[in-house]
Amino acid sequence: MTRALSDMLASLNAGMAAIIIFGGGALGWLRFHEQNTTAGFFGIMLGLLAGFIIAALTCGTLATLLLIENHLRNLVAHAEHKRRTQKQ
Repeated sequence: MTRALSDMLASLNAGMAAIIIFGGGALGWLRFHEQNTTAGFFGIMLGLLAGFIIAALTCGTLATLLLIENHLRNLVAHAEHKRRTQKQ
């Protein structure tokens, strides 16, 4: 069950990052769009940059932890396979 939850979290991680990035762009547009077109474009760019940084920190950290977990899982499986083949 833990493995299934970990795999599900890994597949949802990219979607969460996209939502954070585009949400930042939308919030930037909402903040600056009333002033003029240039300010709205600047708000979108600023929001996308902020969303990218937040997504890199949160989802990147999560992705790194999931990658470490996957490597540990593969090391355990390899050690188990090596132990079985040495007994024979």
